[in-house]
Amino acid sequence: MTQLPMTVRHPDGLFVPRSYVCYRASETIHVDGDLEKPVWQAATWTEAFEDHQAPNAPAPWKLTKAAMLWDDEALYFAARLHEDNVWATITERDTVIYHDNDFEVFLDVDGRGQNYYELEVNALNTVWDMFHPKEYHRRSCLVTAYDIDGLETAVLVQGTLNDSSDTDEGWAVEIKWPWSAITGHIPRDHIPPISGQMIRVNFSRVQYPTLDGEARRKPGSRCEDWIWNSTNCGDLHIPETWGRVFFSEHTTAEEDDQVEMLAAPTIRPRPTPTPRHVDDMVWIEACDVTMGPDPSDAAASPAHEVHLDGYWIDRYPVTVSQFVKFLNDTGLDEHYVEYMANPDECGIRAVGGGYEVVPGREMHPVVYVTHTAASQYALWYDRLLPTEAQWERAARGLAGRTYPWGEEPPTPERANYDYQYGGTTRVGSFPLGATPEGILDLAGNVKEWCRDEYHSYPGGGPMLEFVNSATDTLDLHQQQALVRELYSVRGGGFSKQEANLPSAYRDADGPGRWFFSLGFRCVREEE
Repeated sequence: MTQLPMTVRHPDGLFVPRSYVCYRASETIHVDGDLEKPVWQAATWTEAFEDHQAPNAPAPWKLTKAAMLWDDEALYFAARLHEDNVWATITERDTVIYHDNDFEVFLDVDGRGQNYYELEVNALNTVWDMFHPKEYHRRSCLVTAYDIDGLETAVLVQGTLNDSSDTDEGWAVEIKWPWSAITGHIPRDHIPPISGQMIRVNFSRVQYPTLDGEARRKPGSRCEDWIWNSTNCGDLHIPETWGRVFFSEHTTAEEDDQVEMLAAPTIRPRPTPTPRHVDDMVWIEACDVTMGPDPSDAAASPAHEVHLDGYWIDRYPVTVSQFVKFLNDTGLDEHYVEYMANPDECGIRAVGGGYEVVPGREMHPVVYVTHTAASQYALWYDRLLPTEAQWERAARGLAGRTYPWGEEPPTPERANYDYQYGGTTRVGSFPLGATPEGILDLAGNVKEWCRDEYHSYPGGGPMLEFVNSATDTLDLHQQQALVRELYSVRGGGFSKQEANLPSAYRDADGPGRWFFSLGFRCVREEE
């Protein structure tokens, strides 16, 4: 296979989520898989799908595009998948469809990163529809028992299915997803949408290699994952990274300039903070403080009292320059991730047996750091990662304020969130977002690792309702959810939605995972 170039999409090194304007259907849509119908010919089609790890991965070698329309009854999807050998094997609904080549839809109608939906379809038109209460990395499990009431799907193959003796053109998917299947599951007063409303959506194409001369998956092979909007990692279940779909009351016959302008990405110029001493720490007196409730899951993470001894906490997240010093001093090369070399995301280059900072990235927070690496850095520096209680006390104070600065809602002048600045900003760039003690960047910019494993708070219910069930009664997905090792993460990041910025919001991830907006800061405890 010809070596393909790395994906280049983010202009001027900025993260810009893809956007799409979904127009009203101009006529009744009969779902039959035929995408040559005038209604789909008039629709706007998305950009070509990219690798799920773009821009740090080669571009796909097969073309995939999708389109959307809506009316008062339903949301409609269409997809064209170019393929010279169309095959499928799975015929039973609600089995693991992605073991075949498939097309997938992810739908977060609230834009909060939870209570989202997923639908998978293969070339035999076998479907797997499911509901996700939270992201997997927040100790959750899919609910495969959920069915989309009134769902209609159709597949049309341009060629011959499961016959490798000829060359196919591809296959098409058409989907009708009734609004009632969404509002009937969880009551929502904003569905069907109004003009200008935005939801988060992603599409995925799972693609396996085949054996020469055979219309089936190569045994033991791993799939490619090509998606509309890259999550920049190997996990598709990160709704904050999905594309944005804006709805218009117009049909495709009349362009909606107002909504098109609303959907057009806008990036603010990054502020330039004054030079500062990044090793600075702030003293927090011993106290009794109320933690929680987590506004996204008060049942598992209710309010409760905690006593804290006095401690020091970093005024800023750990920077790229600080992490480079750690790498060079310790020689712990295993904590360097190749993605760190991207000058627009992190900016650490491996050179001559050591590491150096890409000029201009010195004061940016380090990212692509695992929990293990962050803990090792803290140990090298004679410090610790903060506990969740220490982090939350620093952010909320004794009064339990909603945000580090108080009760006023977030603005781009207070924090870097929801891609407002197209990536990380230099630490300390938002003095209006500081706590009264002068601790900065506790909301937005980067998420921050904490020391604790991620579990329910004292007095909270289980995060997984089947936690006490016998193992032999659980399916594979439930068994995996029970044993998933997770550590707490706080603070949101430049990619996080505004809804996830309150300082009591709890996030998490696996100890060996890294992410383009995940960093950390340290504490020092008095003996």
